[in-house]
Amino acid sequence: MTSGPSTRRSKRDGERKLWSYYRGDLLAGFFVSGAPEYERWLDGRREELRRHASHAAWALAQAAESAGNAAGAGHWARRAAALGPFDERLATEAIELLDRMGDRAGALRLYEAFGRRLEEELEIEPAPKTRELVEAIRGRIDASGERGVREPAGSQAATGGEATADSPGMDGVPAGPEPSEIAPTRRSRVPGRTGLALGVVLGMATGVALFRLLGSEGGSAVMSSERVVVAVFENQTGDPELDPLGRMASAWITQALYESGVVDVVPSAIGLAPRPDFSDGQQPGPAAMAEATGAATVIVGAYYRRGDSVEIQAQVVDARNGDLLSAVPPVGSPLDAPGVAVDSLSRSVVRTLAVLTGPGLAQSADLGRPPSLEAYRQYLQGYRHFQGDPTGMRQALVHLYHAVALDTGFLAPRFYIIMAHSNLREFALADSNARVLATKRLRLSDYQRHTLDWILARQSGDQMGALEAARARGGIDVGVQALIVNRPAEAIEVLSTVDLSSNQFQWLALMEAYHMLGDYRREMGEARRARDVYPGRLLILDAELRALAALGRVRDAERILDESLSLPSEDPATPATLMANTAAELRTHGHLQASSELADRAIAWWVSRPEDEMRTWPNRYGLALAYYQAQRWEEAASLLHELASEAPEHMDVRGYLGALAARRGNRTEALAVSESLAGSAVPPDFGGDSFRMARIASLLGDRDRAMALLREALARGWPFSVSVHRDFDLEPLHDYPPFEEFIRPKG
Repeated sequence: MTSGPSTRRSKRDGERKLWSYYRGDLLAGFFVSGAPEYERWLDGRREELRRHASHAAWALAQAAESAGNAAGAGHWARRAAALGPFDERLATEAIELLDRMGDRAGALRLYEAFGRRLEEELEIEPAPKTRELVEAIRGRIDASGERGVREPAGSQAATGGEATADSPGMDGVPAGPEPSEIAPTRRSRVPGRTGLALGVVLGMATGVALFRLLGSEGGSAVMSSERVVVAVFENQTGDPELDPLGRMASAWITQALYESGVVDVVPSAIGLAPRPDFSDGQQPGPAAMAEATGAATVIVGAYYRRGDSVEIQAQVVDARNGDLLSAVPPVGSPLDAPGVAVDSLSRSVVRTLAVLTGPGLAQSADLGRPPSLEAYRQYLQGYRHFQGDPTGMRQALVHLYHAVALDTGFLAPRFYIIMAHSNLREFALADSNARVLATKRLRLSDYQRHTLDWILARQSGDQMGALEAARARGGIDVGVQALIVNRPAEAIEVLSTVDLSSNQFQWLALMEAYHMLGDYRREMGEARRARDVYPGRLLILDAELRALAALGRVRDAERILDESLSLPSEDPATPATLMANTAAELRTHGHLQASSELADRAIAWWVSRPEDEMRTWPNRYGLALAYYQAQRWEEAASLLHELASEAPEHMDVRGYLGALAARRGNRTEALAVSESLAGSAVPPDFGGDSFRMARIASLLGDRDRAMALLREALARGWPFSVSVHRDFDLEPLHDYPPFEEFIRPKG
């Protein structure tokens, strides 16, 4: 008995229902350490569910083809192929279907994506029969005179988007996850890492140890006709709840342009961060954006409400004269799924720019689908906390985890989750999230892959590897990473060419780089400019004080220290830490009397604090270091022993106790403390134990051992900084040629 229309419709509805249940991998992102049997079971269950969903999608593709619905057929065929990323039979069938339905360009894109997966994951290439099929399709394209992307009949012409629930034959069924959202469970060749940790980004004088990620650039002096910047789209819906959609559209269009390679697009930590520039207040016009970024071409846009749908429009504008270069056809989607419109518009903008900039139509690589609006809203809030005050890391994590929970396919928050946990020294949690991203490597853009490589290298203590990854990714973080490996000239080359007014920590890195090269006047000039932007910030004052001390301008330094007394402390900076840092710098440059007076002044500041303040462990530690700086050994030892009894795991306290033993001539005790430091830090602190042991060896006169330990510390990830050249305990090495070579800038 043959099946009638009602039977086929019922079967098709069943397949749609099955598909609608599948929302991505089972327990995506879930990881249990030390449970290999459970992990194998979970991988198997994920594979089984993925296979069922793939069969359902393929059945829907065949049904749509039979009904003459080209858009629906292509839509479901691509989904089916994405669910079987290494299934060559399925990929071949999907390619043949797209070819039959007239979407030959889509067939080639599917083949190229499949071939990349095989090469990157399995190091093989498609079978000869598959290659022959594709060559035949290319031959038909050449014979017919087709160029670039040719949409099949019934598709969303001019937008290049996927068929939506409003497309013919889709019957309003929820589309389920996008193809690029579904990643294989096959393990990446990225090696697993256990016990990963993250070291200090900048060894600044105050000891700030924050992992920051800012990819935006600005302040270009020359406007380039080949450079494009994407503005935040304007919300014309009248609904402030839809404000994040404008940021999301800007971010995803930027990502699509970056991946396509058709233009030089102003990066915005592509696929990772919302644009930090032009993010708040009134949106600047194209001319202002062009002046700030050096991009002569600006993409602007707006979105409107049409009943229960949202419509997004984009325009390509020549910022030099205000001419409209192209109006991209508007796209729409339901209000509860605006990412569909964003995805379609992103691809349309790529095609438009390809037509405007060259004879060939470059194809954008597969991109992750935009997240849900609420997930993106949570992401924005988490990002703002992450980029704000250092104390905001915990609040950032609340929003970032919420974003992942709302949309498990949204990977961008994971990057900031890793860095926030690392900044909080929660390395096991950072490690588990890094493992999740490593298994999703195929879904990441090139920019994201380089960023992941940068993070993983940093977490393993491979600072040179991190620099290579940062260079591949580009952006101002190259300068910060170069500084960490004692390449201040490279840091200045990167950081001095961009506007750092919105990037305080990168600006501090530029100042430190000038100091490491001995250019104290430029360091002071940058610090004074930064004070205009960040009035009342102790970290900025600290940089100016460092330059003044190196120049021997003691009275000017004292005047600024007087000013600091009326300013609020900002963890870990206090007026006393500024005094101690300035005292150390003065001592390094031979101003011993002024240094001693400032060290005593730091002690006086601490002891003048209210009693309840001085009961806290951090404040007593600060006072202990002030005693140490002032060479008041007995008082320093008494307080450090007290602190060690309360926090025996604190490696810095133990390191100073070992240094005190060496200074008192108690070699046996000093060596015992040094030996106890080796490998004792939990979690690992990237060679911090070796650095503390080097200071003890220096004070004991074991200069060769001290140098070996310093090199070991840097090899394990300890960041080079100005603190090395002015460290009180390394003074016995100052006339030692190997040490002079060690601190000499390497680039």
